[in-house]
Amino acid sequence: MKHLKMLLALTAVAVLGGLGFIYSGVYHIGADDHHFKPVYWALETLRERSIAARTGSIEVPPLDDPSLLLAGGADYNEMCSGCHMKPGKKQSEISAGLYPQPPNLAMGDEAHGLGHSGGSGWHGNVRDSAARQFWIIKHGIKASGMAAFGATHDDARIWAMVAFLQKLPTLDATKYQILTAREEGDMGDMEGMDHGDGAAPAESGHGDEPIAAASANEAHAGMDMPGMDMKPAVATAGSPQATVDAFQAALKSGDAKAAESWLAPDVLIYEGGGAERSREEYAGHHLAADMAFLKTAQIDVLKRASGGDENEAWITTESRIRGKSSKGKPLDVASTETALLRKTSEGWRIVHLHWSSQDYKANP
Repeated sequence: MKHLKMLLALTAVAVLGGLGFIYSGVYHIGADDHHFKPVYWALETLRERSIAARTGSIEVPPLDDPSLLLAGGADYNEMCSGCHMKPGKKQSEISAGLYPQPPNLAMGDEAHGLGHSGGSGWHGNVRDSAARQFWIIKHGIKASGMAAFGATHDDARIWAMVAFLQKLPTLDATKYQILTAREEGDMGDMEGMDHGDGAAPAESGHGDEPIAAASANEAHAGMDMPGMDMKPAVATAGSPQATVDAFQAALKSGDAKAAESWLAPDVLIYEGGGAERSREEYAGHHLAADMAFLKTAQIDVLKRASGGDENEAWITTESRIRGKSSKGKPLDVASTETALLRKTSEGWRIVHLHWSSQDYKANP
């Protein structure tokens, strides 16, 4: 009984002492005054064990689809790069003042140190790394500055960011710029196609004015896609470049069936500030408008780059396009096109297109 009373007394003293310490304000809570090492270790260990206990059952989907890189890259650039950096950048004004310091995800595992990964790594074991990243992006981390994006993003969008994160350490600044391009308010559709709401047919007459949007024109030459063994694409029959040329020729001639035949059924097309996620969706929306504009437009190809391997390829094209909107207004735009292609049993097919443009005078 005597020992029990002593234990209760010691417990009461400890509780009162803890409350006194909390209410005294003696502990410096500023981010510029770091935790004592035992406190930091305890918090880091708590975080890593908590995450590990919740990621074991997560099913990681295939993350090697090129369209995931493009979708996830744009979100990462807008939402994450301020804290977690871009290739070639070691610190930002935001990250410099955060504590604990957010890991630089543009660098490999060896640059993060055990203090940021708890030994598990951000880019080590693919399955564990991907599951960890997904959980953190979705649920966030308390009192760390890491937000829970699951409140505003569905799982598919978060997995796209994870796919991009898995490739991020392999990117240089040029590749990063292309994979993260998303022009806010950009017509993205060669400016004369009048797609104002992202779903209007050619006769709707939306959006006459070219919008001067930021684009990655200067980054399109000599860029290789991550994971692809670079070999030049040759413009011969059955080649990726011939496929892109055939698709563009079909658009210009107004041959809808021929244009559709060069697209994969699950093609992803970015234009007009929106996305069309299948050949059928594109055929029912922007295809007619694209053909109507290109029918009378003058297209001057300024620069083209290409590469890939025997199964996947990419082609970037920079052009000057002069034509008229559906209301007859003259248009003169600098256009960029990024095309990703895949070798199928029927030959090369386009699996992703990203179109963007701006007033040519703003980018001579």
